Amino acid sequence: MTKRSVFKVLSLVVATLILAASGAYAMSPKPTWPEQHTIDYNHVMRDGLGGWNILQDDYRKFNALDGFSLEWDYYSFHDDDGKFTGVVGIVVADPEGKLGGNETFSALNLMPSGVNFALYGQFPGKEPVAIYTPLGLGHEVGVNERSLYAEGEDGVFIEEIPVPGENGEPDVMIIRGNNGAYAWDFSVNQGFTDYAPLKPETWVVGNDTDALLPDEHWTVNMLWPTTEVHGSITDLSTGETTEINGHGYRENSFGRWAFVLGGWDFAFMSDPDTHVQWAFQTYHFNTENLDYVDVDFLDNGNPVVQRFHAEDGELGWVHGDWQWDAEARQYLPTDLTVVGKNDQYTVEAYVNIGSNYAPMLSDVTFIVETYCIFAQMPWITGVVKRTETGEVVATFEGQGGGEFSVMRSFCANEPSLDVKKNIFTSTFSHPMPE
Repeated sequence: MTKRSVFKVLSLVVATLILAASGAYAMSPKPTWPEQHTIDYNHVMRDGLGGWNILQDDYRKFNALDGFSLEWDYYSFHDDDGKFTGVVGIVVADPEGKLGGNETFSALNLMPSGVNFALYGQFPGKEPVAIYTPLGLGHEVGVNERSLYAEGEDGVFIEEIPVPGENGEPDVMIIRGNNGAYAWDFSVNQGFTDYAPLKPETWVVGNDTDALLPDEHWTVNMLWPTTEVHGSITDLSTGETTEINGHGYRENSFGRWAFVLGGWDFAFMSDPDTHVQWAFQTYHFNTENLDYVDVDFLDNGNPVVQRFHAEDGELGWVHGDWQWDAEARQYLPTDLTVVGKNDQYTVEAYVNIGSNYAPMLSDVTFIVETYCIFAQMPWITGVVKRTETGEVVATFEGQGGGEFSVMRSFCANEPSLDVKKNIFTSTFSHPMPE
């Protein structure tokens, strides 16, 4: 074979490979970053027992926003007899101390590096409680399983233990803790498991700063919208122990996220009697891709899963009333109306917060001191209807939970009514779907 023939053959091979590659590329375009994020973390996000996401390899590679790495595991508890409703939240922030832990550059920390946890809730006839406890770096946090143990002084600790189910039994998370004022021990597993096979994914990925901080992102994963809860909580000041048997909610959310630029507004509930679970999320700054409602219900006995996105014109919400909280130096909503609508179903929900809230406040860092989370224990009612006919498909009612977070005001006194009317009633809302 001549050199020219060899060259022609090689040229043909190369051209064929280029065409094949270009054809394959055309058939399989490069995933968007949210799609790739889902591919990378599917194995961790799906079952709720996988390791802490922000300790996976991608988060250990250098990034300018490493100090903003943040993840929470959030558990709510509602006793069936109304003896207690509340939340235990575990937060792991800047887990490898890339902002220098609690000392170096502490002014830049969104919150103290390492393990933090919070308890908030309400016993009947008592004032709501909200206690935030930072424990810092150097604790046991699971890379391959959702486990955690962190200990402070005077018996203060938080512990999370995964227990995989065997022989058809459900996976269980054990949550134990002591913050000096209360001690608790809960067993939590997913409820309404007849819905689980219908959910291809329970998470949504987005960001809220676009070009300002392009690597910023946040994953909201409402992975167990309904849980079964058994255990107890003890008031250490009186020694009184309250047994808890009921239901709740579990969320695992994470990312590199500058939450102080905005904040969040969310509510959730499930009705064991009618088998409806409803959960609403919205983020304040520029996050239409993270503004949505998930609703699961029975339609003539058949489980249905619906997600309504604000960016698709399917979701609207409004807070009808606000009040000033002098301790938190900020307005907070006392109610919320949420409407989701597509061509099949319309879901309307009313969230009655009233005085069932407690401000989560801390001065542990400068940024934490300028921020407020209003922990809420609302009563939620709602209805699911067919959009075309208005026929009622399902109703729901019961104890729920939620939060509203925002920067605190720098003014000690309540601003004028115009500020409330023009900023709060217009900013923290979205037009109702047509």
